[in-house]
Amino acid sequence: MSLYERLAEVIDSPGPDLPQRVDECIALSSSLHEEATRLLKEFRAFLEKMPLETMEELYTRTFDLEAACYPYVGYHLFGDGNHRGVFLAGLKEHYRIYDFSAGNELPDHLAVMLRFLARDDDSEERDELLSLCILPALRKMLQGFTDEGNPYQKLLKAILLLLEEGDEAMNSVDRRIGQRMETEEFCDGR
Repeated sequence: MSLYERLAEVIDSPGPDLPQRVDECIALSSSLHEEATRLLKEFRAFLEKMPLETMEELYTRTFDLEAACYPYVGYHLFGDGNHRGVFLAGLKEHYRIYDFSAGNELPDHLAVMLRFLARDDDSEERDELLSLCILPALRKMLQGFTDEGNPYQKLLKAILLLLEEGDEAMNSVDRRIGQRMETEEFCDGR
């Protein structure tokens, strides 16, 4: 699983395995970005203190009830008008080319777009999606944060910092993941 996919999992709705998902991101980010790793560790420390139900409520309050933090990239780029509709249709068509599905979510949901980045084999396209869409939307989301004590602000900052490292840095982490998995499979006799 790529770092893009792991980041998608931590920004998606929280589940009982969220602490494990964050731990995996921490392990992978430590060689990529020190500040992002520190923020992920702070988010993880917050998770240790909160029951899952509280995290679910906080997630809903942060991403569903606050327009400034809607997890929809197109909303932050275009608002709710016709331009966003065109953006959504374009994403949907692009996903179809790669036989990728957004599932029950809109195609511009941040987690969906991160999962797509893991599937897209064109580095130029990934760079464009990052620089023209995802990074500007993340910056807007962070500017709109009103609750400084909200741990999701730290998570969004960490994701932004990691994505700003660029596609090549993310892919180098993914290559190390692949090499480690091959070594583990070889050592396990698989």
